[in-house]
Amino acid sequence: MLFIIGVVAFFAIRAAAQQSCTCSCTIDGCFEALAGTLPFFPQATVSDCRSFLWTRSTVAATTITETIPSTPITATPGTEPTGPVTAINIPAQVAAACSNAAAYSSACECLGITAGKTTFIHVEFTTTTIIKPAATPDTSCDSAGLEVAIYDNPYLTFTTNYPEFNPEHFKNLAPYDTDKTNILGLHSTTEMNNPHGFTPATPAIYVLNYRGFFYSPNTTTYTFRISDADDYAGFWTGSKAQIGWTRANEDGESTFHPPADPPVVGQIQLALSAGEYTPLRIIFANRGGAGKYTFEVVDSGGFSYVEYGSASPYLVSRSCLNPTDAPPFTSPFGEES
Repeated sequence: MLFIIGVVAFFAIRAAAQQSCTCSCTIDGCFEALAGTLPFFPQATVSDCRSFLWTRSTVAATTITETIPSTPITATPGTEPTGPVTAINIPAQVAAACSNAAAYSSACECLGITAGKTTFIHVEFTTTTIIKPAATPDTSCDSAGLEVAIYDNPYLTFTTNYPEFNPEHFKNLAPYDTDKTNILGLHSTTEMNNPHGFTPATPAIYVLNYRGFFYSPNTTTYTFRISDADDYAGFWTGSKAQIGWTRANEDGESTFHPPADPPVVGQIQLALSAGEYTPLRIIFANRGGAGKYTFEVVDSGGFSYVEYGSASPYLVSRSCLNPTDAPPFTSPFGEES
């Protein structure tokens, strides 16, 4: 008896499906394959028909990854559809019985799924990765500050602009002490007598050799400036700060001039990208008596990244987050080229 009731109910549902359809509905093998033997149409069959007959549009959602350090942030999906999407293929399980799109569409409409009634919104996620450089470089590998070495200064004769001084001499001269510092410039008596904590072998007669990288947190134009030197200060940027630096290819130089003369300032402007590491070398020399110099880095808006008297987080000896961005200087002090 239950079997007979089930069969009656099944054919009643089929009849209702045909009566509700205003299309040209054909009861054929394709319809039989979709309808199956159950008294109710499977939800998967209904979903397949909707996906085939209804217009689908996609609304993209974007995943943004920022590196400050890396923090994944999922943005709200957009509200503008990207447009209609081609219907899915005829499902594999009925493809043999439904030989073409017309047959499958007819069978779906016989089930009561009418084409064009509803727009089916299908949200498809796409991923866009944006690397936003950190505001300051990662120094977790003990990279804070420039390397600095101290030497005796053999150039004790001085004439205007100190042409006697030769920075190349110190490429192959071993220093008698080394350290790191993120504070540049000397002005006070204490700084002059014990620069960066060093004790000069001969008071007030020494050369300092700094090397490392300037990390640019923003994409902008930076001015590197050296000034107020007594007796000499020069700097180099880019690849020549690492290899091939000479007094002839300096980016900026300042030498001692009498106080009544205009100050000697050396500078260069560099357009740098956010997150870029720029090689930097500075050499300072004093031949006795008072000694001083100022080095600074400012942007086009006047913001200071390196200034006298302040520790700068933008001066590093190498990159920690991605070592290939700014590897350590390859040769030790005293073995440079």
